Amino acid sequence: MLASAVVVGLVAGLATGGRFSRLGELYVRWWPVLAVAIVLRSVAGLTGDLAAATYVVAFAGIVAVALANRGLAGAWLIALGAALNLLVVAVNGAMPISAAVVAGVGGAMPTDRLHTALTSASRLVPLSDVIPFPVVRTAYSVGDVLIAAGGGWLTFAALRGK
Repeated sequence: MLASAVVVGLVAGLATGGRFSRLGELYVRWWPVLAVAIVLRSVAGLTGDLAAATYVVAFAGIVAVALANRGLAGAWLIALGAALNLLVVAVNGAMPISAAVVAGVGGAMPTDRLHTALTSASRLVPLSDVIPFPVVRTAYSVGDVLIAAGGGWLTFAALRGK
């Protein structure tokens, strides 16, 4: 979802007079922390029993970088979304995902250690993966939507020089 939002931000920014070259002017504080967080998020599902902990550490890194860059457009949305996802995963040991929502969009339930089926025992259900996203036949969380909106806004604003 984040990748799609960044693409939308790029297209919208270019369509409204932004310049691709301005991305080179974007200064991101703590970018090495962001790089590590992205790698951790990417490999979290491969870390066995440490998957949830790795996922939480990755989100904590994203929150920290977003807060360090809070002056950038969209950074607050990214920080809030990552914090919400961190919270849900921390209290549930994985991100609960609604099987009914996934089935409703014709998708298949994830089989990784980063997700768990949403049940009556799940906590913070409204913040879990319960928002249908038919384009990719899955469900996303409020946190995912906020991260994507922030990423799209950041990209758009960077292209426009704001």
